[in-house]
Amino acid sequence: PARPAVAATAPGENTFRIMISTDNHLGHVERDIVRGNDSFRAFEEVLDISANQSQADILLLGGDLFHDNKPSRETMVKTINMMRKHCCGSRECMVEPLDVTSLQGFDEGEDPVVNYQDPNINIALPVFIIHGNHDDPSGPGQHSALDILSASKLINYWGKQKNIEEITIRPILLQKGNVKIAIYGLGNIRDERLARSFRNKHVTWLTPPDIKSYFSILVVHQNRPIRDGKDAFPIDQIPSHINFVVWGHEHECITSAAREGAHSVHILQPGSTTITSLSHGESARKHSFCLDVKFVGNDYKFRCKELPLHNVRPFKYDELMLEGQDCGLSEADVISFLQDRVQHMIEDAHRDYPDVPQDLAKPLIRIKVENTGFHAPAPHKLGKEFGVGLKVDEWLMANPDDIIKFWKKNKARQMAPKAPNANDDDMEEEDEILEAPEIEKLVEDELSSDKEKSKLQILAKTEIFDAVANFVTKEDPKAIKDMLDKALEEVEKSFKQDLGGR
Repeated sequence: PARPAVAATAPGENTFRIMISTDNHLGHVERDIVRGNDSFRAFEEVLDISANQSQADILLLGGDLFHDNKPSRETMVKTINMMRKHCCGSRECMVEPLDVTSLQGFDEGEDPVVNYQDPNINIALPVFIIHGNHDDPSGPGQHSALDILSASKLINYWGKQKNIEEITIRPILLQKGNVKIAIYGLGNIRDERLARSFRNKHVTWLTPPDIKSYFSILVVHQNRPIRDGKDAFPIDQIPSHINFVVWGHEHECITSAAREGAHSVHILQPGSTTITSLSHGESARKHSFCLDVKFVGNDYKFRCKELPLHNVRPFKYDELMLEGQDCGLSEADVISFLQDRVQHMIEDAHRDYPDVPQDLAKPLIRIKVENTGFHAPAPHKLGKEFGVGLKVDEWLMANPDDIIKFWKKNKARQMAPKAPNANDDDMEEEDEILEAPEIEKLVEDELSSDKEKSKLQILAKTEIFDAVANFVTKEDPKAIKDMLDKALEEVEKSFKQDLGGR
């Protein structure tokens, strides 16, 4: 069971309490014999804190609820059962919806309503969510796994753009007592495209006439820093009426809201609730957050409190260079040295996480080792002492076959001066850090050729970008065929119009 993280006291009638979480990645490594249930354990704790301990008015999720674009049936069943258990009930929701026209999942001509006002289901904890880059819409009809939960009335899904060439960000308007909240949501859009839309002034923010009477929250799921020259969300473009930003996609949990941008807006980066990559940013302790908003005097006041999650597997991360260490050059020397380091990290994990549930007690360990001039032992030799080849019950850690990541300095880069802002990762071998080229860039390069055959007359570049991206990253086998069928259908329709409808 989840350990209590906050006193079970309900907020007052003039306090709007919002629980915040992002990047839950349900279904991550669900087939792993040790870690398969980790993502569900952490998310259920978030739901329990929200519904039972903090008695929040709403739960706000910042994208990537699911790890896979097409979650398995097992993941969907587990998710629905958890949400029915914690989000349904007889507790009355005191939040009044003022404008929810941006909600998804309603037929044309049908008036959108929040799920807790649907007479066919009893919702005690309303969940509002945008999609991330893992669970974004794809395929015919541009649906995502979130649309299934929305159709089941378990969540309120918004932030999807009908036209990504002309982006319109429309808020959900809610009120409790004398507190009025405007929540702007923008589901994930590829960073390069989003940055281009901002530069070309193709982004419109819709605001109510009395916007100054609202506490305005923006929820996004984008890159926060600029990485490898790629674009990121332009923070300076956040308008002045936004008071608070929930930033999804970044997995490192930063517990204090920083003030950034042209208007010094408060930005909270909650981080993920489960460990999806064995990297430094994931090693920070995981949290959910409780945001209380009040109207005091003539202005809004808020308090954001971090709530540690206890149903999270311990993770210890370290980096070292073998050169200069008390370590011999032979394979046996390297193995002995690294196994000793790993053993100390396991002990540190048990000491730093004394209250973790027993089924999550086996820690994750990762050491990034620069081994220029030293032999890199095979993973199974390093992990043999910690569980490789043994029964799972005898494992000392959760990843005995994937403990160490070796890398070597690139000789050419060693001779070249290091860039002022370069970090240690820039000195790795290129084949260790090379990422897959951006699909949009590859297609753009091909279509930008001067050859006559490269000039498009029927297909649009953006449609090709999306189809190829969905085919590769979302593993949608019909993505390209659907794009071509749609284009042919439009051409046929155009011909019929030109021929007078014959």
